[in-house]
Amino acid sequence: MDLRAHLEDLAHRLHLTDDDRAKDLGSDVQRAIDEDEHEGLGEKLNESAVHFETSHPELSNVLLRVADFLSASGL
Repeated sequence: MDLRAHLEDLAHRLHLTDDDRAKDLGSDVQRAIDEDEHEGLGEKLNESAVHFETSHPELSNVLLRVADFLSASGL
């Protein structure tokens, strides 16, 4: 799976989450997709993973995986 596919999956999951922070982060992820600009996104994903760790553990895991993918890609 390439970066765009990871980001699109994440944006979809965030859109389905009934949480204002998830909606805001979903907008950031969509902007990263549309503008192909990822600066600072990994940090936001890591911070949000901690935030959702208890309330949405599966989402938290996805956030961490995408953040790791960004990091491994040097972005």
